[in-house]
Amino acid sequence: MEMADTAPEPTSEIELERRMLRERWEFASVLNFLTVFEPLLQIKLKISSEEIETALIEPNDNLAQLHIMLLKGIPPVSKLLKDSDGWVIALSKKLEMWWPWVADGNFPLTGKKGEEMSIYKALNPTTRLLIFKALCEIRADQSDTISYINDETKNRTDSSAFRKEKLGGNGYEVSYWYDGTETLGHRLYKEVYQVESMSKVKDKKSISAITCQWETLATTFEEFQNFVEKFSSSQVKWEADVGKAVEAHAIPALQKIQRKKDKAQKRQQREQRLVESLRNLAIPRSCRIRRPVNYTCDDFDRAIKEAIDVTNKRKATEDPTSKTRLKVHGPRNETNLLDSAPASNSISSDAVDSESESDRPQESNEDVNDTSDEVDEAGTDSMKENGQLYHRPSSCRHSKRLAGVTGYAVPESTHIGAKYRLRQRPSINTAAKSVVIPDSEGEN
Repeated sequence: MEMADTAPEPTSEIELERRMLRERWEFASVLNFLTVFEPLLQIKLKISSEEIETALIEPNDNLAQLHIMLLKGIPPVSKLLKDSDGWVIALSKKLEMWWPWVADGNFPLTGKKGEEMSIYKALNPTTRLLIFKALCEIRADQSDTISYINDETKNRTDSSAFRKEKLGGNGYEVSYWYDGTETLGHRLYKEVYQVESMSKVKDKKSISAITCQWETLATTFEEFQNFVEKFSSSQVKWEADVGKAVEAHAIPALQKIQRKKDKAQKRQQREQRLVESLRNLAIPRSCRIRRPVNYTCDDFDRAIKEAIDVTNKRKATEDPTSKTRLKVHGPRNETNLLDSAPASNSISSDAVDSESESDRPQESNEDVNDTSDEVDEAGTDSMKENGQLYHRPSSCRHSKRLAGVTGYAVPESTHIGAKYRLRQRPSINTAAKSVVIPDSEGEN
């Protein structure tokens, strides 16, 4: 018992016209022609069956490329093929003489010159299919095509490449056909022959007419699987055989194509997820803000002030004791550098005092007082000896105040003669420079 296949109703005008094209055996013939003679035609355009259907419904560049490819193989080649719409004029001239041998009815592209393109676009998709099929018939009658068929027939023992055989059927009424490639796609067709009897009343003779109904059953992997499930479980032997034949010939090729599609889809999903993750992790670039132009010296003054503050802070952290002493005793002067001479360079023992006092005469109190006054006022004594100016430290009383400074020795005796002090050559102790204290503040 034959199982009925119901197709969904078309939802739009384009889908209705697509269904009408799939109900024409001429469209299956065109697809088979492109499959068989693909090596001869050298088809560079990778186009599927669905795209050809769309081009026939709404003429586009794909339909023009297919017609130009076929017209170039039919001599003489027209120069009009180089123009954008010139292929329609060349098609009209080529088919006008061949139409009675390759098609039925009147030639549809008859009209005034220059209006061929507008006439062609005004045709319905079925008429454009008949024109395309007629052009394939003319191309198959050319010498190179015949030579190709002869050469392939000699090299091959199987003639099914040029003569398609049906996949199965009940033998006289219903037939199933399968055809397809990876580029064009795979399709399963159903052909039904019906015999209608027409009787004439006067002559009492009956005339039978055979009509053919063509239908496309499956175009996708899911539709092929559904067909195999239905027919493989059928109780009718020939239907079960058709289901097994479709499963053996079509399903492996379709599974291979489906795996490629799944891999491509997964790869696209991974790339999309990667792009989304990178988009979420990406930090947007901040807008650049240009600083306003300032023609004053405020920035320079601010930079100098900051540099001074940094320097003062650094000095304070390096020598905290010096800052404290400067607050107590005041700033330094140049004369204090001589007052900080170490006791080792002047007189280091009481023996020197005793010897010097015994050898030299006693000085008057006035001289001593005068000398001390000079020391208090200038902070250092000086004298000329042999044409040179000599300086001496003011008094050893400064050493008492410097007793806590590192590297400064306190002399044992503070009684030094004034005459000997005038002759003593002073030396500057650089280690005690930073802690020199003025004489005036010491007296206070």
